[in-house]
Amino acid sequence: MSAKAVIAILADLTKLHKTFNEIAVEKTEVVRKSDISALDVLIKKEGALIHQLRKLEQDRLLVVEQFLKGKGLVTEGVTMDQLIELAPKEEQPILTKLHRALMSEIDTLKKNNELNQQLIEDSLRFVNLSLDLMVPEPDEINYQRPAQKNHDLETKRSIFDSKA
Repeated sequence: MSAKAVIAILADLTKLHKTFNEIAVEKTEVVRKSDISALDVLIKKEGALIHQLRKLEQDRLLVVEQFLKGKGLVTEGVTMDQLIELAPKEEQPILTKLHRALMSEIDTLKKNNELNQQLIEDSLRFVNLSLDLMVPEPDEINYQRPAQKNHDLETKRSIFDSKA
């Protein structure tokens, strides 16, 4: 039995992961520019791609299962290396090349996502620091005798000046 269906699915998965990587690079630039509306657009694009990825993954499972059943083998726990060995000799180099390309795209995507996560965490730290600098700290935080009343300490802290 031919592995052409497996080859087609792996090619589609590789192409889809390349698209994910392109979006991840765009996200890096958008996060650096702090362009929230552009980031929202990219996230929506990713949502559609994730739906495609789920569909392709289901198709891949079905195609691999059919390929293995055609060979009279058990379909559980088979690795890509084992699948390549079971393929006809003329299709083995193609499967190997596609497997390596897909793994490379996945690794690149992982690195891009880690970079984007770090950039977002840094942005959040900066926002929190900025907010902390905007909120005034009370001058004294000491215990006082219960008989003494200091109205300044009783007022609640707020970012907004309600007297304005």
